[in-house]
Amino acid sequence: MVTVLLIATYNIADPERFADYSPGSVPVIAATVAKHGGRFAFASAPQMLMGDARDVAVGLEFPDADAAKAWLDDPDYAKVAGIRLASTTDSHSFIVELLP
Repeated sequence: MVTVLLIATYNIADPERFADYSPGSVPVIAATVAKHGGRFAFASAPQMLMGDARDVAVGLEFPDADAAKAWLDDPDYAKVAGIRLASTTDSHSFIVELLP
């Protein structure tokens, strides 16, 4: 089985609204991540070494890319994902495979 990280980086444009997502929706986020076999690997302000800085970087570990994509498409997660999208800018999300 290949393990993947789904990594999201973004800047917070509306801190008040973003608080409805994190910490406000963390129980929903955590439950939907777990439902797809995932777990939080990290969530913090990154220390940039190169490139444009982002306010937040989040890494979610999943058993495979299909599980990560299923989490993104989960209707329960969609209920709160819109909050993040509406309160952030410069969002980038990608999946990388971990080495064995």
